Amino acid sequence: MAANTYRFPVQVVFGEGCLKEAGAFVKNFGKSALLVTGSGPTSKCTAVDTLNDILAGEGVGVHHFAEVEADPSVETVEKGVAFAGDNGCDFVIGLGGGSPLDAAKIIAARLTNEGDIASWEGIGRIPRRSRPLICIPTTSGTGSEVTWVAVITGGKRRQKMSIVSQNLYPVLAIIDPELTYSMPPDLTAAAGMDALTHAIESYVARRAWEPTRALSLRATQLAYANLERACTDGSDSESRHNMALASFMAGMAFTSAGLGLTHALAHALGSHFGISHGKANALLLSHVIRFNLEVCPELYRELAVAMGLNVAGIPAPRAAGEAARAVEELLSVLPIPSDLEEAGVARASVETLAAEAFLNTRLRSSNPRDTVLEDLVQVLRNSFGN
Repeated sequence: MAANTYRFPVQVVFGEGCLKEAGAFVKNFGKSALLVTGSGPTSKCTAVDTLNDILAGEGVGVHHFAEVEADPSVETVEKGVAFAGDNGCDFVIGLGGGSPLDAAKIIAARLTNEGDIASWEGIGRIPRRSRPLICIPTTSGTGSEVTWVAVITGGKRRQKMSIVSQNLYPVLAIIDPELTYSMPPDLTAAAGMDALTHAIESYVARRAWEPTRALSLRATQLAYANLERACTDGSDSESRHNMALASFMAGMAFTSAGLGLTHALAHALGSHFGISHGKANALLLSHVIRFNLEVCPELYRELAVAMGLNVAGIPAPRAAGEAARAVEELLSVLPIPSDLEEAGVARASVETLAAEAFLNTRLRSSNPRDTVLEDLVQVLRNSFGN
């Protein structure tokens, strides 16, 4: 029997209002912080002012890099590295959704490592530990605050690159569900479907085992039960708390267990059509479940039970199909397109998208069912709806 591994080096502070506790930690990292945010609303949110006040109270200077775009580019990251160097920053704080957190990870790594960022694509290619990094999510979806993964756009093909390294782990994650209350419904939905996809894909992934599946199953239960409520009423503290917890737990799970075909295809959609990662996952997830269910129907039955479906006495393949149907029913009540055509994807692009996704051997190899190129083409075709 093959050996299983589980490692989790991130210190996590979780709970409503816990951002106020940041001062107890930041003074340990130096006297000058690089604060990385997106270029949009997050750059002006109240959390930025709160952090500035906390850091000032600890005698820490803050240098705000607020230029991160969606799907951050290598060029943006290098600009952040230069900004940090010019201001003598001792450590990095990432605040926002997945894009600012991923950019902060790579900036922190570049502050201690030379070389071309594109050469880090893949697993274990960053030689030295990054500069100390604190991640503070304002969305509930990516789980990036607790993972060893960062996705950056660039390289020879100008596509999304997954960079995976033990040296990318943050030293601290501060997860305050109150920071998500202001998320608009469409962002809440896309981020939440990302968390649900992480939970479901990591549950059936080839490297999954008991500890990771426990996290994945609970994350599935929390995300499925709370996402619609969080979209309907952003100030619903219980649903926001549970979505933050689901995102965090799913991030812990997939870091060890891996993901699968949904993510491989979603990266290609993002590269070619600019579809946000969470939205792309949402449009593909049920179709990947149907593709995979023949090789692991019992696992999908367990996920169906976690989603509250009554599948007692139903054959496992049919119960797995019910899990796919439940994902589609959830999607139908969220402010997200229901299929690829509605999202603006051209049917003529299917072969190109499939070919790019097929090159992502890391994600394909952790998918529970083996794939050939035509399988990816068919999953995409199915995702266009009727």
